[in-house]
Amino acid sequence: MPELTVNNARFRHYRSVRWILPGGPLQAEAYHPVVEIDGCPGCQVCGRTIGWFMEFARTVRDLVGTNLRDCLHWRSLYDNPQPLIVPSSNLQQVNRRTLGQLREAYYAIPEDVRPFLEEVWPHDQGLSQSERFEDRLTIVERMVELWEDGQFVGWPS
Repeated sequence: MPELTVNNARFRHYRSVRWILPGGPLQAEAYHPVVEIDGCPGCQVCGRTIGWFMEFARTVRDLVGTNLRDCLHWRSLYDNPQPLIVPSSNLQQVNRRTLGQLREAYYAIPEDVRPFLEEVWPHDQGLSQSERFEDRLTIVERMVELWEDGQFVGWPS
């Protein structure tokens, strides 16, 4: 399988995830996930690559001081099972109140000095910076909804 990059990795969400040790605890070298899919036909969370994530995380940090990057693991950790799936409960520090504060902070800044968001999808070409901000914020809002529903967010590898 090719190495995941911001241009080919996509978030997915799952109803539940559990890990098993194939071969038992003495012979297994790594955990393997067993996921229960939730039947999503394709939403904003799982329908796009994650190229927007780090850029938007910097914007969130600058505007409200919340480190969105800490909510989801960006790269594999030594003991992190593959595929990389983390409980979206890591989003506990990002909730509806935080998202409201983020929206308020963004629109409180004069339009000509608001953070610039790159074009990462073809449909971004026709969007203003405010529309791009709302687009990214909608994805994070959906992630928070998934967390509130007890689901998992990650990307297959």
